[in-house]
Amino acid sequence: MQLLVTVILTLWVSWARGQAKPCDFPEIKHGRLYWEGSIGPYFPASVGQSFPYSCDKNYVRHSTFFWGSITCTPEGWFPKVPCRRKCVFNASEHEQFPFKVKTYLQGDTMKVDCRPGYSLPNPQSTVTCTENGWSSPPRCINHCDMPIFENARAVITRKTIST
Repeated sequence: MQLLVTVILTLWVSWARGQAKPCDFPEIKHGRLYWEGSIGPYFPASVGQSFPYSCDKNYVRHSTFFWGSITCTPEGWFPKVPCRRKCVFNASEHEQFPFKVKTYLQGDTMKVDCRPGYSLPNPQSTVTCTENGWSSPPRCINHCDMPIFENARAVITRKTIST
């Protein structure tokens, strides 16, 4: 009886594996497969097949290993976002925290604490590393409170000096 169960289970797993949809050639945003021009005959790829890839400048592989690889799974390619943006934060003189240079990856959010009298350009305290870089510049700027007038607007004029 146990032999019959093992045979049936083995046949079912083999059948289920054969039902997995193969993966088409992967589109790697901000990167490419190694030997991309010569590996076309390997596609569509079978579930379990892996291929090494590289990322463009300012983007990093999902893996921290020297060689990153993208693998065909029953759900599609893994990792789904093989090349992630790398954002670097250099603390300037107006930030209190963090004090040192740090690297963030696409999707990471960082809290910026500005010194009194300084703030981020937008009324916020965090910035996010996005596919295109920081969501807004992570720089603290000196801000001046504009006076609030009812039923009026402030007009800024600059005095020019003649020479």
